[in-house]
Amino acid sequence: MRFLVYGMLATGLWVAVKAADPDPLKGDVWPGFRGNGTSTTTKEELPLEWSEKEGVTWRSALEGFGQSSPVIWKGRVYATSTGGDRKEHLYLESFALANGKRTWKREITASEKVDAVTKMISQGAPTPVTGPDGVYAFYESGDLVAFDHDGNKRWSRKLTADFGKFKGGHGVGSSLVGAPGRLLLLIDHDGPSYLLCLDRKTGETIWKADREPRVSWTTPLYLEHEGEGRVIISSNGTLEGYRLGDGKRLWWVENIQRNTVASPSSDGNLVVIGSSSPRQCLAVRLGGEGDVAKTHIAWRAESATSSFSSPLLHGGTAYFVNRAGTLQAQRMMDGKQRWEYRLPDGCWASPLAAGQRLYFFCKNGTTVVLDGKAEEPTVLAENILPVPEGERIYGYAVGDKKIVVRSGRELIAIGQ
Repeated sequence: MRFLVYGMLATGLWVAVKAADPDPLKGDVWPGFRGNGTSTTTKEELPLEWSEKEGVTWRSALEGFGQSSPVIWKGRVYATSTGGDRKEHLYLESFALANGKRTWKREITASEKVDAVTKMISQGAPTPVTGPDGVYAFYESGDLVAFDHDGNKRWSRKLTADFGKFKGGHGVGSSLVGAPGRLLLLIDHDGPSYLLCLDRKTGETIWKADREPRVSWTTPLYLEHEGEGRVIISSNGTLEGYRLGDGKRLWWVENIQRNTVASPSSDGNLVVIGSSSPRQCLAVRLGGEGDVAKTHIAWRAESATSSFSSPLLHGGTAYFVNRAGTLQAQRMMDGKQRWEYRLPDGCWASPLAAGQRLYFFCKNGTTVVLDGKAEEPTVLAENILPVPEGERIYGYAVGDKKIVVRSGRELIAIGQ
């Protein structure tokens, strides 16, 4: 048996994040990293079973190599990648969701280049954002560009020229985050770090919150709380809440260990973060001010750890996947472990909740689908879609009746 049951099913006591409604518009919309930051969708007609020979609608090669997730806006799929011996070529490509045909490709010359491309440096890692006005892409070179849906350039920024070069040996991995009329970007590195808020239409800086040097690859979470926009950051030692309006830091928890890759999740009441160290996966109640470590930490998971993928919150349960591929289910009410289940491999992509199905995209191409209502891990399907040696499944996007997964050099559409 692959699982150990530790407790009973927790009832769903929590509400969804208002601003992170996974389906803000009807149709094919998956606008950013983890959709709207929660890795959940109300779409219930997504594929359940597939293989290399069945259930694959189309496969499209990408111009370069990348570790970002695709995004979808009303029949268009967008993906970024990089190319060249020094990552000197930056690519943004648009594909038709219906058939995978590439509709346009744009190449940007990187303003900053690496000495050599290695597996230890992020490569095309930040996920873009899309919306009614077009698509916005950020690259580890510091280049930030905006195009409309026909591929016409709207504006561009060179952040390293504006605010200094990125320092560190492993590159930058934080993705763009969409908020109403704005874009958010976290740059935490060995040099002066910052949280940046930009105007979507012009690319101009609205505010910049300076931060101490702190290396991590996490992506902020945007949500609304008490009628105001909030930006939640889990990054190398801290969990923080900022106000969207002016960038003021409102609350924080410090002395957290190894929360450097998994991004925060929220159900509207709690913020849950992942860490690769035991007792550092924790939940914090929203609504505090200042240092809330003694007043607002709701629980700490005793043994759960989280590696690359972010926590998934669904049905009163928080799901964490560790480096070895062990899925650990914790009760949202108190953080107690319900059960463990060994997946076929670890996950770089974050899990997906679609209706009452839970999808776990293992890096080797196997996807395990679990029943989100069951009291113990119940497998609905285990789908094998091999990826080339040395590559992984890095991310996905959800459309109507389709899941588009991404390996380093290819998009693969599964479903109708």
